Amino acid sequence: MAEMNAIYRVKQYILNKIKSGELEFGSKLPSNLAIARELNIKTDDVYEGIGELITEQVVVDNFEEGTSVKSLPPFFYPLNELISITEMINSAGYQSGTEYLNFDEQPATLLDAKRLGINEKQPVTIIERLKTANHQPVVYCLDKIAKDYLTCTGYQESNGSMLNAIKHATGHTVTYAETDLEAVNYEPHISEMLNASPHEGLMLLKVTHFDEQNNPILYSLNYMKSSLVKFRITREK
Repeated sequence: MAEMNAIYRVKQYILNKIKSGELEFGSKLPSNLAIARELNIKTDDVYEGIGELITEQVVVDNFEEGTSVKSLPPFFYPLNELISITEMINSAGYQSGTEYLNFDEQPATLLDAKRLGINEKQPVTIIERLKTANHQPVVYCLDKIAKDYLTCTGYQESNGSMLNAIKHATGHTVTYAETDLEAVNYEPHISEMLNASPHEGLMLLKVTHFDEQNNPILYSLNYMKSSLVKFRITREK
């Protein structure tokens, strides 16, 4: 019981310093010895208390730089809501922008056909772009849609919103989406565009958008650095 009380005191000590602003997000923690002396406990208890906060992702342990308060991701994405990347960036107080990387048209692969509910080899419009916040890369986007619904030219003539371009070109409205969320290790091409180091993980959102008739109409791959975005989903019984 005495040991558990000491571990609790360590956690409360660090949490209170974060709450008061004495320890800022990203700042290094005092040494284990310094905490032990201030709380008059064993360094082993400090180690255990910090270990629990690492498990709870309040602090992080960088073997090269030591333990520090985990920085808060600047962007928040609610997985149970249909919002655009632009909305996510703007709602965080940043100026969103788009860098277009490539426009292409290719025959649908087996995977494209399955995702979009079309025939294999049917022409697909492919749009590759980079979403930015204050001119810094945030999300790499690869969008695929049947050419019968939207051409490269049709998208370029829109205001940059894929969903608005679809509605203008087809009269259909995207009403919901199914999202698969995956953790991805370093991917040279995409990580380089996102200014991610080989040690930084990426999050991949595979999103299939459906229209008001429950037909798949748009398939998107959205890559982002895991340190930049916090995800949340609300579940009901």
